[in-house]
Amino acid sequence: MKEYSVPKNRFRNFYHFESAGSTMTEAENFIKKGVRGGIVLADMQSDGYGRNSKSWFSPDNGNIYMSFFEKMDQSKPLDLIPQRTALSVLETVRHFVKDVPVNLKWPNDVLLDMKKVSGIIAKTVQHGKDRFYICGIGVNVYMPECGSFSHTWEVGSIFDENSEITTESVLSKLIENIDLAFAEDHKEIQRKYLDEISWMKDRKIKFTQDGIEFEEGIITGFSPDGSEITVSVDETEKEFSTLSISEIW
Repeated sequence: MKEYSVPKNRFRNFYHFESAGSTMTEAENFIKKGVRGGIVLADMQSDGYGRNSKSWFSPDNGNIYMSFFEKMDQSKPLDLIPQRTALSVLETVRHFVKDVPVNLKWPNDVLLDMKKVSGIIAKTVQHGKDRFYICGIGVNVYMPECGSFSHTWEVGSIFDENSEITTESVLSKLIENIDLAFAEDHKEIQRKYLDEISWMKDRKIKFTQDGIEFEEGIITGFSPDGSEITVSVDETEKEFSTLSISEIW
């Protein structure tokens, strides 16, 4: 099994599996055992999933399949947890790629030269009187062998643009950036996130929401914290908190 040395971070515990059904599930199992925070990494997943229960193809090929979790202060709001996570991944990819555009596609897909290299999922769970958040991250360090696996967006990898990277170097930088983002001020995270998704405004998109496929819409704006997107469909503006964008132009 691969060995990893990770930087010191707020989550304290690091759990590495050669194989797991899902790092999200393993994180929840640790919560049930009384662990208050940690990072879970698997070399491969047999039952990985992303937003809207979409399967995540997770072979043992050097890509990152990771979840992190932490007990929440119930006196505070969710505090932009998905946005913090998305910005962490974005900055990690940019650290290793200098001459190719890296964009954040709402709500939290990271695109390298308009190809998807990372996806994120976040949720909260209740255990007794305590509430926890869990964030899952998949990063294509290397190009995955997708085979017959279906995907709505063209995929890419960091290695496509930087052949000197290693899984360990990307993982280390990612954990470092997560630690920094979760310590940053709420308003600053909000500002950064809105700035990073602003390139999408006034773009036409094809998207799916609640199983309904929309042929075309125009993005007209975002909510103040970026959790909702406003799309003009047939000259009527609609706000969505979840949708899946398959094309943007």
